[in-house]
Amino acid sequence: MSDHDVGAWDQTYNVPLLPWQPTDPPESLPDHPVHLETAPGEPDRLYLHSLYEPAPTETLIVSMHGALNRSRFTPPRFEWRRTLNRVDCARLFLSDSTLELNGSLEIGWYMGSARQDLLSEYAALVRAVAAAKGYTRIVCVGSSAGGFGALALSRQVPNSVAVVFSPQTSIAAYHPGHRRALAEASFAEYATDDAIESAFGDRVNMRLLYKNSLDRNYVHYVQNTRDRFHYEAHYVPFALSFGVDPEAGGSDVGRRISFHPERQDEGHSPPSRSRFLKHIGVAYRQYYGTELVVQPRETDQGKALGNR
Repeated sequence: MSDHDVGAWDQTYNVPLLPWQPTDPPESLPDHPVHLETAPGEPDRLYLHSLYEPAPTETLIVSMHGALNRSRFTPPRFEWRRTLNRVDCARLFLSDSTLELNGSLEIGWYMGSARQDLLSEYAALVRAVAAAKGYTRIVCVGSSAGGFGALALSRQVPNSVAVVFSPQTSIAAYHPGHRRALAEASFAEYATDDAIESAFGDRVNMRLLYKNSLDRNYVHYVQNTRDRFHYEAHYVPFALSFGVDPEAGGSDVGRRISFHPERQDEGHSPPSRSRFLKHIGVAYRQYYGTELVVQPRETDQGKALGNR
């Protein structure tokens, strides 16, 4: 449900709020930043929330967020605005509406529910925005759960690139407490992780998704080797599924997916802003054959867009 009215203002992100559907005409998308609120097609389902920042360019970067500390943040949440503000591109920030199912849920992996495939609905929104404004180079970015989302989203956006940082690749391989919280919120009628994966394998396990779907996107996978849990439980199985040596990294046979193990700070945390931009630029050059323009210094306006 939504309590927003037409013409409302998003006080948190200081932009107007616009009800919008992927089926709306292209001219309905404004030429200024706007919070797009997409109503579900059926009752008792989740709204989609996205922050769109247009630009006269061929490039659209789609940013997805990871876990939220619910004592500090309330959905909708749009991350990496400050960092991506330096890039000459249009930007689309996607909030994980799954978190609205439960006030204490911290990670939703953009899952939606058993009845609502939220990631597929967001993919339709991304394709519609790209078609409406002529964006032909689409880069999906995120770390941790946002990286999981970027992997899944990019698979449904032809010729897009997913740039992901130490993502989860299988929800069943994540920490039990977070798995249970998602299961209770999204898949309450399924008793076990195995039952959920049996019914929704391509949604909850990226190895299954990439095995069972067409190769129509590219992936640039960055893994912190000092994040041992994600390295062993998520990165290694995903790399091996493509015949790539996890320790050495490199590309799969089709050269559509590249793996980049890097020694970073110990533990699981988002990449630095400079590392984030560096890898987006490397992936953009590799798969689109041209440079992504990044301004050398951020503006005062950019500094006001948050810590990332």
